[in-house]
Amino acid sequence: MDRLGTAGVIILALNGIFTFVALRDRQVFEKFQLRVYDLKQGEYHRLLSSAFLHVDWTHFFFNMFSLFIFGGSLERSLGLFYFIVLYLVSLIGGNLLAWFYHRNDLEYRAVGASGAISGLIFAAIVLFPGMELALLFLPFFFPAWIYGLFFLAYSMYGIGRQNDNIGHEAHLGGAIIGLFFTLILYPGLIQEHPLTILYLSVPSVIFMVVLLVKPQLLNQILAKPEDNYDLEDRYRADRYSKERRLNEILEKLNREGPKALSAEEREFLENNY
Repeated sequence: MDRLGTAGVIILALNGIFTFVALRDRQVFEKFQLRVYDLKQGEYHRLLSSAFLHVDWTHFFFNMFSLFIFGGSLERSLGLFYFIVLYLVSLIGGNLLAWFYHRNDLEYRAVGASGAISGLIFAAIVLFPGMELALLFLPFFFPAWIYGLFFLAYSMYGIGRQNDNIGHEAHLGGAIIGLFFTLILYPGLIQEHPLTILYLSVPSVIFMVVLLVKPQLLNQILAKPEDNYDLEDRYRADRYSKERRLNEILEKLNREGPKALSAEEREFLENNY
């Protein structure tokens, strides 16, 4: 493990500063987080800005700890320029996949650098397939490519089930971008480490095709019978979501006045109050 280079330090600092400001000022958080509704209004800067915010310091710590573990060796191998490009394309690629998958859910929101970090991790696996990794609190190590396969499988499962608050789509999109970006930079790796590349690229491509062409197939395969809500359950969940959103807007209205409301918030208020 090498110490962070210049780019890694800058990235860590930017994540820390923006997270600190956003956690102290909810308006900043709302302005720069990723939300499908705002993206459809043309606020594409959120694809980038959302990745420098985190929901809390635990979220921040785990992402930046991964940056610390992998960033130094990667920046030394790729160089400062390509390291920054890798980080940014993985970040944006992960958010684009999340946007595509949730494009019909206008209230879908996401923050965090996980897509970019996933890209760094997969780039490291491709560049250093002989390295060994360990999960926290487990007393043994295993080859990096096994971690990659586990990561892909867990992402598929998480996207199919949608039963947690983890942005699996961004993780997966960032990881795949990191994998293929590195192969484009160093095509000779395919001959040097053919099995590692095969193990990771084939399931990645297959899964991406399924996700883009027939995403409902994942839900059908992974869903349990008890996960299939009836219409009443869906209505209750939708009603609860609307009530929570309505309360947030009313609190903002009382606290800051009508001029503070966005066009979307005014429209939501008119339609639901």
